[in-house]
Amino acid sequence: MFMFGMIVSIIFTVGMALFWGIAGITAAGLPYSITNHSLKKKRTFLLRIAGIAILLNAAWYATMILQIILGGWLFVEGMVKTLIPLTVIPQCYIAVRVLPRLKSLQNSGGEPPTQAALQTAAQPGIVLSFYAASLTSGISAFSIFFFQSVLPGPVEIAQRFILVALLLLVPAIFLRRRYLKLVRGEQLRRGLAFRLLNFIATAILTAALAFIFLVANVLVGVNTSKLPEASDMMDHSLIDEGGGVPTLMSMGSDHHRQQNDHHQSDTVEVAALTGDISEPADVKFELVAQRKEITLASGAVIDAWTYNGEIAPELRVKHGDMIEVKLVNKDIDSGVTIHWHGYNVPNAMDGVPGMTQNIVKPGESFIYKFRAEQEGSYWFHSHQQASEQVRKGLFGTLIVEPEQESEIYDEQLTLINHRWETDQGYKKAFGSRDELQWKQVDPGETVKLSIINSHNISEKYLLQGTEFRIAAIDGMRIQDPQPLSGQTAFRLGSGGRYDVTFTMPNHPVLFKLGNANDESDPGVIFYTETPPAKPVFKTESALFDPSNYGKPVVNVVTETNKFDREFEMILGNKMGFYNGMFNFLWTINGEVYPRVPSFVVKEGDRVKTTFINKSLTEHPMHLHGHHMTVLKKNNVKVNTPWLSDTLNVLPGESYEVAFIADNPGMWMDHCHNLDHAATGMILHLMYDNVLPSYEVGTRSGNLPD
Repeated sequence: MFMFGMIVSIIFTVGMALFWGIAGITAAGLPYSITNHSLKKKRTFLLRIAGIAILLNAAWYATMILQIILGGWLFVEGMVKTLIPLTVIPQCYIAVRVLPRLKSLQNSGGEPPTQAALQTAAQPGIVLSFYAASLTSGISAFSIFFFQSVLPGPVEIAQRFILVALLLLVPAIFLRRRYLKLVRGEQLRRGLAFRLLNFIATAILTAALAFIFLVANVLVGVNTSKLPEASDMMDHSLIDEGGGVPTLMSMGSDHHRQQNDHHQSDTVEVAALTGDISEPADVKFELVAQRKEITLASGAVIDAWTYNGEIAPELRVKHGDMIEVKLVNKDIDSGVTIHWHGYNVPNAMDGVPGMTQNIVKPGESFIYKFRAEQEGSYWFHSHQQASEQVRKGLFGTLIVEPEQESEIYDEQLTLINHRWETDQGYKKAFGSRDELQWKQVDPGETVKLSIINSHNISEKYLLQGTEFRIAAIDGMRIQDPQPLSGQTAFRLGSGGRYDVTFTMPNHPVLFKLGNANDESDPGVIFYTETPPAKPVFKTESALFDPSNYGKPVVNVVTETNKFDREFEMILGNKMGFYNGMFNFLWTINGEVYPRVPSFVVKEGDRVKTTFINKSLTEHPMHLHGHHMTVLKKNNVKVNTPWLSDTLNVLPGESYEVAFIADNPGMWMDHCHNLDHAATGMILHLMYDNVLPSYEVGTRSGNLPD
């Protein structure tokens, strides 16, 4: 409904702008009518055009009311506060003052029109009101698509009115001069060439004013959007405590005094949040970040950035192991880190440059050490300029096997899909395999697929030829997963993971990425004796829904009716400047990092967050250091709450999630479409007793996204 409402709103507002514009042009020509008959004809046409525009406006308002009923106030709050006042004022003036004046022209009499009739038709308010209605409708159409308001303040609301007034200034001057000429009893020059020159002069002067306004906004936008050369992650002017009790961060000077006194018993620096790593490592790895040319299975070549010179190396450990990973940077000039995506490591091991560590520069190394206290399928990637570094290949997989496996699988495959930029164009692949793979499996054997999506956008997967189960979501086991039909597709948001299991039948099982009819997408064909000559996939008949699958998760937050803190994250988009560059921005609560308030919690808090996506695309929201329990979807309790660390929120959707603040630190909470994060869709979850150890910015080279 949301996307339909957006599309319909754009159609209605564009239509309004068009019809009001035609009305304005028609109204401007009224005083030039030679005969009373032509005046009446123009007036009748004008009334009809205005009637159509008013009907479109009423339909648009009805659409917004329907969106409020079906989706909620937050989906339309910005539009209602900024665009309804903007459009309703000129249209009310037209309905109350202008249309009655136009109707009065019916009895003007005389051949040609009387001077009184021409004076009435030439009143500046008539034409200007139509121009204003057209402008406000056009601005509304532009705003809906390019500059959505979310939580507008008085300044943002006033900006559009100022713009309309500015654009009407020149036409108002010309129209007033014309009107005064008629009042003085002078005749108007009716020549088409003269009127055209007048129109061109008006347009040029108006465009000049608009250009000055645009240049001023560009200069302000460039300068105010530049990120600081250096700041710590607590250097924010805004905090949000979620309606809970005051925290140390809201205590002003008291907190600053504590920052200067590192001996306070209730505060701790990020660098000290390593967890207990006193015991020797059970398993050690070394990952060398380096550039290397990689050839995919099809022969396409990637200029890749890799760990250990390979695509997606796998680290496989046992639950309970003490893991030690040495990261070495061989030749990545901008520096690297490793973030353990979905793995709730102690804060100092989270791998976010400027927040939990400094970047590892060429020739340097860094050791990550933590205990494997979560089983399941995870992945790791660099968080330094992640939108670029992950795209180029700095990622791998982390598989944590149970200490004692309750189910033994005959075959286990880790499949991490990615979209590569190659010398043959863009290619999708599982690792380096961008074509179908073939794997022989005996009938009756059990197969487990650990599927990971490292691409920026969500991907669909098909597994056909047998029933299957979704055994885990984001590393968290599903209790009592029911079998799903082979005609059921499933979709993973960026950064998400599913563990999928099935028992091999006596005929082929087909697995692939993407749509059934797209033969270019990679996949795996499982067969028993003879590979099928040409695997044929069928279009799915259903899509997996985690909100109604398996047994519901039961934990502290599912049994909580009152939370200590409640936050809202309204996800939007607008055109604007970020770090001095013009971009399509992805916003949280109408702002981009670092102007997004930090969410502040105390250790032990029960925290609820509501995601509301009123933007034009999906957002896989990833909270570091914690798993979220999904409680509601679109204001309705889900049948089976589940655990997730990367929740994909589609346009028009809302989710309520909750977690216990049990992992102290400074944590990123961001969209895992990393291009969105790179232009500001980031905020931070702060524990109030944690102090920064690092700085972010160009001075340090720590540039997380």
